[in-house]
Amino acid sequence: MRNRMLLAGFVVVFTAAVHGQAGSKAATEKALVANEHKINEAVAKQDVKTFLSLLAPEAVAADMGGFNKASDFSKTLDQLKVTTWHLMDEKVLWADDKTAVVTYTWMGAGTYMKKPIPAITYASTVWTERGGKWLALFHQETAAALPPTPAPPKKK
Repeated sequence: MRNRMLLAGFVVVFTAAVHGQAGSKAATEKALVANEHKINEAVAKQDVKTFLSLLAPEAVAADMGGFNKASDFSKTLDQLKVTTWHLMDEKVLWADDKTAVVTYTWMGAGTYMKKPIPAITYASTVWTERGGKWLALFHQETAAALPPTPAPPKKK
C-alpha cells in the first residue's frame, strides 16, 4: 500500500511538472511570436530604439544582400518605407530550453533604398534567452519565387 501511495504521489508531481513546463513553453512561444511582431512593427515605424532592444549585441541577419550585423541595418532603417505588412503561419521550433527558432511568412509592400521590397518573404529568427530576456540572435529572409510568366498564346 505504501508503495502505491509513493507511486501515486510521484505520478501527481511528475504530471504537474510536465504540465507546468508545457504551459510555460506555450507562454514563451506566444511571447516569441509577439517579439517577432514587435521587431516588424519597429522596422515598419523606423523605431531604432525598440528594434535594437530586441537584438543580441552580436546579432546577424542574412538576406539577398548577404550577411550583415543586424545592428548595422538600424543605420539605414530610415531608408525603408513599409506601407503594409502582415505575418502569417508563425511557428516556433525549439533547439533547447534557451534557444528557439520562429518561422513565418511575411507579406507586405514598401521600398528599401527606393527599390520595391519583395511582397512575400519566408523568414526565420533564432531567439536566445539571456538573463530572463529573449533576444534575436540570427534572422534570415528569403524572397518567395515569382510565379512563372505565362507563355504567350499560340498562333493558329
